[in-house]
This record gives sequence, C-alpha cells and structure tokens, in this order.
Amino acid sequence: MLVTIGILAHNKANKIAGLISDLGKQTLLANDDLSIDIHVVANGCTDATIRVSKGALAVPAFQRGNTRVFIQNIEHAGKSNAWNELVHEFASPKTDFVFFVDADIRIPEAASLQLILDRLVDAKKARVAVDQSIKDLSEQAHKTLVEKLILAASGSAYDNYTSFAGALYCVRFKVLKDVWMPIGLPREDEFLRAMILTSNFTQDENLERIVYVDGTRHIFESERTVKGVFRRNIRLVIGTAINMFLFKHIRATPSIQKDVGGYIRKRNMADPKWINELISNEIRRERFLSKRLQRLASFPLSERLRKIPITIVGFVFDLALFFAANHLVRRGPEAGY
Repeated sequence: MLVTIGILAHNKANKIAGLISDLGKQTLLANDDLSIDIHVVANGCTDATIRVSKGALAVPAFQRGNTRVFIQNIEHAGKSNAWNELVHEFASPKTDFVFFVDADIRIPEAASLQLILDRLVDAKKARVAVDQSIKDLSEQAHKTLVEKLILAASGSAYDNYTSFAGALYCVRFKVLKDVWMPIGLPREDEFLRAMILTSNFTQDENLERIVYVDGTRHIFESERTVKGVFRRNIRLVIGTAINMFLFKHIRATPSIQKDVGGYIRKRNMADPKWINELISNEIRRERFLSKRLQRLASFPLSERLRKIPITIVGFVFDLALFFAANHLVRRGPEAGY
C-alpha cells in the first residue's frame, strides 16, 4: 500500500520543523507493510522553509527503506494551487491514500496517522477520515481572561463528526483524480468536503463518506486577541460565502455538473483569478446566520443554562462578524479575500 503525505507550506520556516519532528515519531513510518512518500510542497516561499525542511528531514526516521522524501518548490503561493500540484503532479498515480497536512500544526500522539489510516481502510463507504482539531490555547496552562473567553466561545458551531478541518485529513486517492481546486479559493477544505460527499455534485450529500477517528487530534495555533479572532473569522465567513456562490454556480449549470473538475481545471488555466469574476456575478442579498442558537437548543437543559452567557456573547460577536464580512463581499473582488 502506498501512502503519500503532503505537507503544504507557505513561509512556515518557524513552524515546519516542529511538524516534521512529529511526523518522524509517527508509528506509520515504522510500518513495513506500507510504502510512504513525503512531499513538502513549498508554495511561493520567500523565507527559509525549504532549507529548514531539508534539515528536519535529514534524520534517521525518514531514511527507512520504505520511505521517500521530496521537496517541491512551486513559484506561486496559495494552498489551493499547492493542493492541485500535489494531487495531479507530484503524488504517484499508484498512491492508495493521501494525507494532507498543514505545515504549522502539531501532531502530539505518535499513533495518530496510523489510527486515521486504519479507520479509513476499515470504513468501506468512507472516502475521507478526519481527526479532532484543537486550539493550542487548550494545552496552555496559564491563560489570560481574553484567552479564556476565546477558548470558551470556540467550537459551539463545529461538529467533529460532519465537519472537515483542512489542516489534517486523509483521503482515498482514487476519489481525487477528477477533483481540482479553484485557484485562490479561501476555505478549500469546505469545497473538497462538498465534492467528496456529493461525488462531485452528482448525488445528494452522503455523510457516510466522512469518518471521524476518535482518539486522534492535531493542534493548531490559535489567535490570542479579539481583533485577531475577528479578522480570522471574517476570512472564514467570506470563504464560506464564496463557496456558496461556487456551489450555486455549479448546480445552476448542468453542463458543469457533468465534469466539475474538468471545468475548474480549464477555468484555472484560462484565468487564475476567475473566482473574482464569479464573486462579482453571483453576489446577491444573502445574509449570514449563526448556528450558535440552533446548537444551544440541542443540549440538555442543565447544560443549556450553563452555556447561555457565552452563547449570547458569541452571537453578538457573530452578528458583528457577519455584517463586516457581508460588507467586504459586497465591495467586490477588489476588497480581496
């Protein structure tokens, strides 16, 4: 079985060594029943990401006979473009399963990748396996009041079992052969989730195609200021809005649905900024709604009462966030993502 691990990195010289060190400790690498290809896809890097990666990979853990290491340097920055290059250019066509890993996360448990792979192999209907996404704040012993509020307010609208964190996931490689990411798309994980769960928009969404692996997790760096959280979430909401426009565009055009991947590939080649045109054409008077109140109603009464204060704070934050995001999207592509 050939397993490919793709590390997508843009100017992560100060983070990638930690991630590679965690990879070197993974029991997956010591599994002699597997062949493992590791690709560091450095996209548009202007720092020492490549040099640091080479140094971090030059240790015995990556010198095993079943492991090959590649450093891929592509000129243009952008996670969607790096994803396309990994899937359609760098990864061997013989790949059975592929892990996509952000360069700035940590994977603390050594068995995580093997557990994720095993679960996906066993879940015959599943196409993608995901783990738990954890803020590093939750691992921090001493927190400021603001950090406590940020941590308390997070996660109330996120469902590990149906959501898709783009920082770490594993996919059956064969399902990706017809998938292309729109270049410049924010929240490419949301787009990929839709493509996989709907078989490229040819079927209704099937949640059996995604499997959450209990006991596995990755840790990502959290924002630590209200301003930082607000800016990050504006980007996420705008990314979701653009995906909504993209989904609407695909569903409204039967000819696109016949080959969504081929359509996106052609648009990428003709104009890497075609998403801007889509935004301009598809913007309507949609409004963004928070899921927090709906989620609150699903909890038992005792827990509901306990969560009311932080839910109110989060809802007010969401209202401000959604108005700001709506304003930016309405300004058009020149506002940027």
